Amino acid sequence: MKISDGIETLELRSLNLTGSWSVINPVLIRDNDTFLLVDAGYPGQLPQIRDAVEQAGVPFSDVNKVIITHHDLDHIGSLADIRRETVGCIEVLAHAGEVPYIQGELPPVKQTPERLAQREAQFNALPEELKPRLKAFLSPPVPVAVDRTLADGEELPHAGGIVAIHTPGHSPGHLCLYHKRSRSLISGDALNVSDGLLAGPNPVYTPDLATALASLKKLAAYDIETVICYHGGVYRGNANRRIAELADGR
Repeated sequence: MKISDGIETLELRSLNLTGSWSVINPVLIRDNDTFLLVDAGYPGQLPQIRDAVEQAGVPFSDVNKVIITHHDLDHIGSLADIRRETVGCIEVLAHAGEVPYIQGELPPVKQTPERLAQREAQFNALPEELKPRLKAFLSPPVPVAVDRTLADGEELPHAGGIVAIHTPGHSPGHLCLYHKRSRSLISGDALNVSDGLLAGPNPVYTPDLATALASLKKLAAYDIETVICYHGGVYRGNANRRIAELADGR
């Protein structure tokens, strides 16, 4: 879905451990010499990602940067495959707080014994024909080296400017990204769209909800016309007002 010149969502259909289908929304940002992917989907989604990028008119071999908003499996699942596919010609960027998880030096924050047991129970309840496709959900993500860290407020000089905003709470180094030219906020999992309404971080998957809500206050510094949520898609409306309400717990 095209948002504006140089930025569009890549809508990927995914099967989860409940056996139901949903859509996730990585983002493609491009200018003359930079083709940047934000987030890398679930394990096994490289073919979908490649097809979506090429349907957007970009040869997949031209993708040269990936920014990871955070290390959850649905955001880094195909990162190792993307790096292999591009023969190491891709730069991986993330906040320093996410690096040890992406690189496999620490286990994922949400991979607690309780969560692993819940996942295993969900997996065991699946029909047998679905299990081979979802087995990767029970394994740690394949480690990938991060080439460059992004600091809070750092601006990348691509496609009219992309500002990194550190929004911890959902994970230690969670990033939102602000695309200046289109006034679009790429929210990762800091925000969600549910039934057409902009919602805050999902409490079920947010270990530090108080910090995650406080992080939303930082977004008031940006004039936001469009919010792109990884879960739920695109929200347009009075985004700044709605985000302020969410930050206040409303």
